[in-house]
Amino acid sequence: MGENRGKFWSSQDVVDRFVRNVVSGDRSRIENQIAGMQISPGSSVLDIGAGPGTLAVPLALMGCRVTTVEPSAPMGAAMEEYRRTVNAPPIREIRSRWEDVGPEEAGVHDVVIASRSLIMGDIRNSLLKMDAAARRAVHLYWFISSPSVSGGNAELWPALHGEPYYDEANADVLWNVLCQLGIYANVKVDARDRIRRYSGFDEMKQDFYNRFFVKEDWQREIVDAFLRDQAVPDGSGYVVLGSSRTAHIWWEKDDPSPDQSVSV
Repeated sequence: MGENRGKFWSSQDVVDRFVRNVVSGDRSRIENQIAGMQISPGSSVLDIGAGPGTLAVPLALMGCRVTTVEPSAPMGAAMEEYRRTVNAPPIREIRSRWEDVGPEEAGVHDVVIASRSLIMGDIRNSLLKMDAAARRAVHLYWFISSPSVSGGNAELWPALHGEPYYDEANADVLWNVLCQLGIYANVKVDARDRIRRYSGFDEMKQDFYNRFFVKEDWQREIVDAFLRDQAVPDGSGYVVLGSSRTAHIWWEKDDPSPDQSVSV
């Protein structure tokens, strides 16, 4: 399923919709994340799975020297457009999956962030590499309950593909892996409403077709029936309502060494 997810997030339509929700949606989550990390202006930051710059661009505006790791070219282009629009300083980009980034390319930074981007096959080594790349702190954001419960995975996936839906490991598993590595991290839980917005029913259908890898007409009929039951009209468009619980997992490191972060 990982390969399919990579294709999903490289789709221009998917990226455009995601960016639209980031820019015009409720920004309180982003503001709370940045406030909660307490990153000092001027810090060097490595943002893994940066998407369209959801955190990277605001941090750059704060005066941080930001490097991003993001495999999706459309996401990278969206981040550059976002950065230019708000006149943020340049951001160094590594166009790759975190698993494929070597230590020299990643460099060492004051703070390492991975927000909602922890779909990694070898999570143990991925976490060790994050810890090695951080001088002061690592901040992870991941779901406690599946982000897709309200999006129909439990209901739709079996009907569409004839097998149960197996979601990624939740934040409790992530925290236990850290414990096994000798990293005893802090945890804070955030619960909030989760809303997907669409300009029309056709756009909403296409998004769900992409999310569930729908190819046959009979599958489309199942998705359409689900959306007619679950979607809520909202002005000129539709919303799909739900909720999510996210864990902020972080640990701080005692490294008083001077800043020797990679600069390009």
